[in-house]
Amino acid sequence: MDAASMLEVYRRDRRRLLGFLLSAGGGGGRALDLSRIDLDAVSADYALECVAGGAQFDASEATRRYFDERRYPIMIGSPSGNSYFLLSRPQASGSPPKEAAPSIGPQAPPPQENSTSAGQSRDFFRDAINTSGIGYVMKDDNLADIPPQQVKKVDILSLGLPRLSTELSDDDIRETAYEVLLASLFVSGKVHFSEEKREKKRKFLKGLRTKTEGSNSSSQVEDGDAHILDLIRVQMEISESMDALTKRALRHINLKMVKGRLDVPRISLQLLSSVGKLDFPTERLRVQWQKRQANVLEELLLFSTSLEYDMSETLRIVLSKLKDTEDWVVSVPEGRVEVLTIIERYNAKLSALTKKFDLKDETYHWTHNYHFNFRLYEKLLCSVFDILEDGQLVEEADEILETAKLTWPILGITEKLHGIFYAWVLFQKFAQTEEILLLKHASLRIQKLLLHQDIEEIELYTDSFVCSEDACGGDRALSLVDSALLKINVWCRRQLENYHAHFSKKNYSIFEDTLNLALILVKTPIEDGCEEDIMLIESPEGSTPESRLVHLLVVRSIHAAYKQALISSDGRSEMEFKHPLTILANELKLVAEKECTVFGPILTKYYPEAQRVALIFLHMLYGKQLELFLERTDHLENSKEILAASNNFELFIAQKLYSVYGEAGSSFSNYLKPYKIGRFSSPLILQWLHAQHENVMEWTKRTIGIEDWTPLSAHEKQATSVVEVFRIVEETVNQFFNASLPLDIVHLRSLLIGITSSLQIYLLHMENQQVSGSTLLPSAPVLTRYSESMNPFAKRKLIEPTVPEEKVATKLNNLTVPKLCVKLNTLQFIRDQLDVIEEGIKKSWTSVFSAVRLLDYLACIASGRAISENLSSSDESVDELFTLFDDVRMAAVNTTDTILDFIGTRAVFWDMRDSILFSLYRDSVERARMQIFIPTIDQVLDQVCDLIVDVLRDQVVLRIFQVCMEGFIWVLLDGGPSRAFLEADVDLMQEDLAMLKDLFIAEGQGLPLDVVEMEAKQAQQILDLYMLKADTVIEMLINASDQMSQHLEVTSTRRRHAHDAHTLLRVLCHKKDKIATTFLRIQYHLPRSSDYDDVPVKDVSSKVPIFSDMLKRGTSFNWSETGQQSFRVMKKKLQEATWQ
Repeated sequence: MDAASMLEVYRRDRRRLLGFLLSAGGGGGRALDLSRIDLDAVSADYALECVAGGAQFDASEATRRYFDERRYPIMIGSPSGNSYFLLSRPQASGSPPKEAAPSIGPQAPPPQENSTSAGQSRDFFRDAINTSGIGYVMKDDNLADIPPQQVKKVDILSLGLPRLSTELSDDDIRETAYEVLLASLFVSGKVHFSEEKREKKRKFLKGLRTKTEGSNSSSQVEDGDAHILDLIRVQMEISESMDALTKRALRHINLKMVKGRLDVPRISLQLLSSVGKLDFPTERLRVQWQKRQANVLEELLLFSTSLEYDMSETLRIVLSKLKDTEDWVVSVPEGRVEVLTIIERYNAKLSALTKKFDLKDETYHWTHNYHFNFRLYEKLLCSVFDILEDGQLVEEADEILETAKLTWPILGITEKLHGIFYAWVLFQKFAQTEEILLLKHASLRIQKLLLHQDIEEIELYTDSFVCSEDACGGDRALSLVDSALLKINVWCRRQLENYHAHFSKKNYSIFEDTLNLALILVKTPIEDGCEEDIMLIESPEGSTPESRLVHLLVVRSIHAAYKQALISSDGRSEMEFKHPLTILANELKLVAEKECTVFGPILTKYYPEAQRVALIFLHMLYGKQLELFLERTDHLENSKEILAASNNFELFIAQKLYSVYGEAGSSFSNYLKPYKIGRFSSPLILQWLHAQHENVMEWTKRTIGIEDWTPLSAHEKQATSVVEVFRIVEETVNQFFNASLPLDIVHLRSLLIGITSSLQIYLLHMENQQVSGSTLLPSAPVLTRYSESMNPFAKRKLIEPTVPEEKVATKLNNLTVPKLCVKLNTLQFIRDQLDVIEEGIKKSWTSVFSAVRLLDYLACIASGRAISENLSSSDESVDELFTLFDDVRMAAVNTTDTILDFIGTRAVFWDMRDSILFSLYRDSVERARMQIFIPTIDQVLDQVCDLIVDVLRDQVVLRIFQVCMEGFIWVLLDGGPSRAFLEADVDLMQEDLAMLKDLFIAEGQGLPLDVVEMEAKQAQQILDLYMLKADTVIEMLINASDQMSQHLEVTSTRRRHAHDAHTLLRVLCHKKDKIATTFLRIQYHLPRSSDYDDVPVKDVSSKVPIFSDMLKRGTSFNWSETGQQSFRVMKKKLQEATWQ
């Protein structure tokens, strides 16, 4: 809506508000006759004071206050106090400053001298903008490059009718149009004037909505059209007083008709001759009304080219008397009649001139004053729009149009002219309100208009009306129909040539209807000689006009969006500290996404190649900027961000092209020029990987060097160092794949080698910390035959246990059972995380592979080659690369087996050697049975189950049980001189074995029964040997050792069999049997057991210092209370571990 129309709306609303206030309570208890008050000259402040204070309203005081207030600027309350009154015109003050004002507060540090590269990049980008034809001072007059807000302010929706020569305002045209409508109604006999006075309606807009109240809607008209006429009056904002005055003056208008014809000058003359001073409520209204009538007559008669000079001068003098409103009032009636008679005579002469087209009812004013008549008709048609709901048609629009057709004989309107005018006002209102229903109506009217054909004379008459149109810096003449269609077409195209700026997803339906209308008008000539002859992407030869138009719109809109993104990127780069090309790539991705999701589906209905053109054009435009950058850049180390953004943008374009068009080729593919980012980024990626590998390896060595093998938490039982190592590895992997740069198999291999190397260093360090389990095994004591001591004071030989070397002992301090459990958890964590990393890398590589295929697809369609299908071999290569992880897994498994083998040996043969190995069955079976040592074993199992992860728990427990069996066998066979067993002791020892097995079976919640029985089989077999008579054992030994030498070799308990010579011999050595003793003395010359003595040990209930320390340190780990319970309730502990 232009400024003049907006001002009229404001004035109208002001009058309504003042009328409501004064009628509600501004009269101090008396009713006010508002028809006698000029509300436009009433002070609003004064009216409010009267209403608020209940004072009497004085019209003269209100008028005085109004004019006094106009001498001062309008004061607007502003809490901030930042409102100013400008005495100068802002439009003439030039553009705002180019530089932003300095901010208040902490200032950013000044740029350093080494930041010249950023400045050079920015200078380059501005050079690139200028290279693309876009400077900071826009010289392009194309409205496609103007922001949408500014486009809407450009008045292109003007028909270009010849200008009015008088000072007739928009309100004057509107009021005159209503007078013409009333005259046509009287002439047609549709209504007639009644002398009977009726009560005037006081309620504003009464009967505006419903047709049921139409019969009583007018106090002056007495027929069925009263409602429509009253509705038109309200829509055209004509007061009831002026409506009544006009109807009274026009009741005899048919007397002014000449040969059945009526024109506007006769209507004005009739009004002037029938209306007096006292008919107006205020003097101001009379003056305005009389000046308007005088201007109408002057416009229609004085400036006619058909009048002779003398006639024109006479008419000018007469009209000047009419314009002198003061003189006109005081002049005698005869003088006024004479003036009107002269004017009527001149109008009669003009009306008698030869008709131009000899049409029925044709008058002189049809062709010579069409610019005025058409403005009147345009105002009449505007009454179909609801004044209360902007952009909405009233329900009675069709009836209003039928009523307006009564003015055709007066104004010279034909069916075709009516169609173009109605389409024009509909489109004008749509341009102001963006109400899509109006656009649809306008499109329908234009379609009908283009199909409408009149007889030749009427067509010539319609085409005779000339409108001026600005074109290429000058004016050209067009017919009225062509001008209207051209203006609509130009408006649509200017919106569509930058549809990214003017339309969005919210109003895409408006976009489609606007495009439909532009396609309907595709053959309408537009600014001949002003079209761009050269386009960056030409439309294919042989295209239809519709296809060429859509192609043009796509190219221009994409170019306009690109220009805007280019300038926006340059402005944002300094605020976001990013290179403009990086921002530009992201901006263009948004443009492409909007193109494909909002506009593309609509455009492809009319032009299947629309999305291809848009995407290829965007790719080409950005490619030119990227090419300029790469040509001017010598060092690419700091350009990874730009290369990544460019690669992402190219992949996005390729993906969109493939999703829409697949592998189908096109002539537009010749415009594709792949960026080939990989040529520039590949060395940078390898360089980064090499540096990253060194950092990861250095960090791995440092973190494992300070590891003390305590669990990370009660729920995360692995070491802290391994979590840190995998954190660094995952960061490296994420950075590798998030770099958004083209990757190949060489880069992936380098990444995997780096990960493998760091983990192998970690595993090697763990392996080097281990010691051999054999160093913990006690040395086998000397073999003796059983004999009781005859002399208790005889000197005996001492058997001292072996002590490991100092270096081994130091390592053993760091190989306690809790630490070994954490190591096992860590190894399992490595295997699990390696699977996770492998799966993640493969998944990410799938995306990389998809990107490779997209780039290959882009290269193929650009060169016209067939799409490659031989990329599947790369999958096999990738699978081969991941065999590097198998080496890490194997090393982790081997280290796990080593620690599993060691942890049981450590617990039994080292931590419990004094309490079990050197105390069980010592001197007497009955006094040193297994039940004394079961709590110690149970405590170790509790602690292990708390520390170890669920996956490894059964393996660790099984290994401890196996070593317990080995220890039990060691007591039975290598227990030394202090251990000798009777046949009666075997029952007790079998009970102890059963007790030990029950401990590990844990009532079915521990180790499986069959596994326990299998592991205890050898111990049971040895106990069975003790059940045999000595003669039987001797016979078995003789059979097994026929080839045995006299010097026996010590055999490891882990390789011993129940019926080999070594086992049978040791059974005899520990048997309290005279036959066995005699046999060993005679056959093997073994010394007596009474000649030897084991090293004295502490009480069996005490614990060795090392194991005691282990238990004390275990309490610092804050394990759950289940660690203090019996191993027999393992089921409950497993459930709690699972819940946690």
